[in-house]
Amino acid sequence: AARRRGSQFGARKGAQSQNEVWQGLFIERNKVKQIRAMCRALADEKLPLKVFKKTVVHAVQALSEGDIQSEVAEALSESKVAMNAFLGNCIILQTAVRQNLEEKKFSKDVNLMMPKEFATVLVAAYKNRREVLRDSFSGPSPSLDLPSLQSMRWRVDVTISTTSLSRVFRPTVTLSLTLSNGDVRTFEVSIEKFNELRYNVAKLLKLTLDLEKHPMLVRDL
Repeated sequence: AARRRGSQFGARKGAQSQNEVWQGLFIERNKVKQIRAMCRALADEKLPLKVFKKTVVHAVQALSEGDIQSEVAEALSESKVAMNAFLGNCIILQTAVRQNLEEKKFSKDVNLMMPKEFATVLVAAYKNRREVLRDSFSGPSPSLDLPSLQSMRWRVDVTISTTSLSRVFRPTVTLSLTLSNGDVRTFEVSIEKFNELRYNVAKLLKLTLDLEKHPMLVRDL
């Protein structure tokens, strides 16, 4: 029993020391939870190193240009871990550049955050692209946004018959979305899929409202 209590104390002590380590890093307090989750996924080997390198390249490009290409966003959205790594790398690089962090401090902190092979990639990117990122931040504050919805057109079509059935009367919904970057996406969905889309959008809106009310976001840090 004494051994069990000792191991539990050791676990609590280890967790406490990890928290102390993160408190000493350059990451802003309200971003620590997100970055820790990303680094934990890297440590669990959920993301290949080759994919991580791509997320670093995309992060540097997005920060320097203030935008992310739609095809890159689509590719990242296929993997939750890759998307989280991309967003995490953006936060790490942006924070370091804004604080004008020395390379030595950046390397030390990043190596404490994530496994060495991943840290090496991110440190090299900061070293090689630091001046480019700094120049992009010297003007108005850049914003990293995915393309937003500018307008939407829709119509309902009814399939009366097919080659195999004389009477079908199956409705479908055609949506045409115009994005802020000029792209137009058109797709057709069944009534069932359209109702599923409505449900998911409503669910996301509720989650967004709940997130905005979260104490972590409303606290004055």
